[in-house]
Amino acid sequence: MASLKPDLVLMDVHMPVMDGPATTRALLAKHPDTKVIAWTVSESSDDLLRMIQAGCSGYVLKDSGPGELQRALWAAVRSESPVPRRMIPEVLRRVAERTPLSQATSVALTSREMQVLRGVAKGQTTKRLAQDLGLRAPSIETHLHNIFGKLNATNRGEAVSTALKLGLITLADL
Repeated sequence: MASLKPDLVLMDVHMPVMDGPATTRALLAKHPDTKVIAWTVSESSDDLLRMIQAGCSGYVLKDSGPGELQRALWAAVRSESPVPRRMIPEVLRRVAERTPLSQATSVALTSREMQVLRGVAKGQTTKRLAQDLGLRAPSIETHLHNIFGKLNATNRGEAVSTALKLGLITLADL
C-alpha cells in the first residue's frame, strides 16, 4: 500500500487484525487527501460514529443498491458526507446527548447559511438544497464551504455536530 496513493477507499468496519477505524486512521496518516468510505453491514450508530471520528468521509450499508453506492462515492469525491438517511436521527441524538450545549457562541452564520445548515442536518443533498432554496448547486457549495470554515468542520457531519454543540440548531431542526 505504501506505493499506492488512493483517491478513494472502501473500508469495512469489522475486520480481522485491525478494525476499520484503526485502519482508517493509519491510512489517513499516510494519505490525508484520501477519501475513505465505510462500506459495511453494520447499522450501529456506535460504528458510524467511530468511523467518522477516525476520519471516514461517509458510511454506506452493503445492502444498498449499486446506484446508491455510486452516488455515495461521488458525494465523497465532492467532499460531502454520505450517510444512510435512516441512521442520521439516531446519530445526531447520541451526539447531542453526549455534548453539553455551549451557553454562548461567537459563531455567526448568515440566514442563508442557517437554511443550508438545517437542510444538511435533515440529510438533504446539495442538489435538493439548491432546488428547495432556489439556488444553483455551486452556490450551495459556497455556503457549505463558509459554514465549514466558521464551524471549523471538514464535512457535513462535523458541521451538524458542532452546530448542535453550539446550540445553533436543535433536534427540532432535524
